[in-house]
Amino acid sequence: MSIALEPQANIQNDAPGMSFSSERNLDSTEQQTMWSQVTESVIKIDDISLAYSFIEHPKSQKAIVISSGRIESYIKYRELIFDLYRQGYSIYALDHRGQGLSSRTTNNPQQGHIDRFETYIDDFTHFIDVVVKKKNYKDLFLVGHSMGGTIGTLYMEKHPDTFRAAAFSAPMYGIKLPISRRFIRWLAQLLDTTDSDKGPNYVLGGGDYEAVEFAKNDLTNCQLRYDNYKKLYLQHPQVQVGSPTNRWLHESIDAAERAISAARNSQMPILILQADEDTVVDNFAQYHAVGGLCQLINIPHARHEVFMEQDESRNMALTELVNFLQAHAS
Repeated sequence: MSIALEPQANIQNDAPGMSFSSERNLDSTEQQTMWSQVTESVIKIDDISLAYSFIEHPKSQKAIVISSGRIESYIKYRELIFDLYRQGYSIYALDHRGQGLSSRTTNNPQQGHIDRFETYIDDFTHFIDVVVKKKNYKDLFLVGHSMGGTIGTLYMEKHPDTFRAAAFSAPMYGIKLPISRRFIRWLAQLLDTTDSDKGPNYVLGGGDYEAVEFAKNDLTNCQLRYDNYKKLYLQHPQVQVGSPTNRWLHESIDAAERAISAARNSQMPILILQADEDTVVDNFAQYHAVGGLCQLINIPHARHEVFMEQDESRNMALTELVNFLQAHAS
């Protein structure tokens, strides 16, 4: 078992080859120039379009696939893609079904819905097979966040030979719930109207997308990055997603529980970047995933969105991430 609860004193953002972007210089000219080189495209699965983006590094045979969290789009990952590209990686990022720039699956495009969690994994498998694998990268890695960590973990359980290693930021191995998981799951299943004439319905108290003011947000301590994120979602209203449906909730509760065992028994190395101040996912569940080839590093002063945090916490997480990937390269 490998758990590190405190940052290592010798980790510096200005280490050779390890400089990252700053919250004081968001959407820099360099980032905009890089994004102009990113290819945006779609793949089809039946009547569903899955949006994705990629940028190929001209001097590297290393690549990273990003599996994003609930309600997210690859456009939210511009800064992270920029930083990882500068470390010498080609980057691929998929918008999961029902969110981002991908097709919605309900009449209300604001609903965060999935028929069964396995569909996310099937989509991800198709994306890897059709888009990524044909490039024949020497080293292929997976980076996931929150729900994307659950998807990535369960994908690796089925396909252990695809990635050399995976790093997950605040992976959803359990959802932070106000009362017992068993009761919430039972209630969500009871209230789920997906298979009726009504179609999917929001969880209790749920609704369409609302821009939450910084003082009330659970995602980050960094106001500059948070305001930039809010502005991006206002500029691109088509990516906005509100609360989850009852079907999404009980499917995700089950998937998160399966992912704990999958991570602990993974055949490939996994790094959990735990957000110390997380109030969205259950950090206690992440500790249960540690063992074998799965290790955990706690990122102090970080809320759920580790890659949107203030520079000190974000730089630590990125340094740990890059060092981990380098350690498992061929």
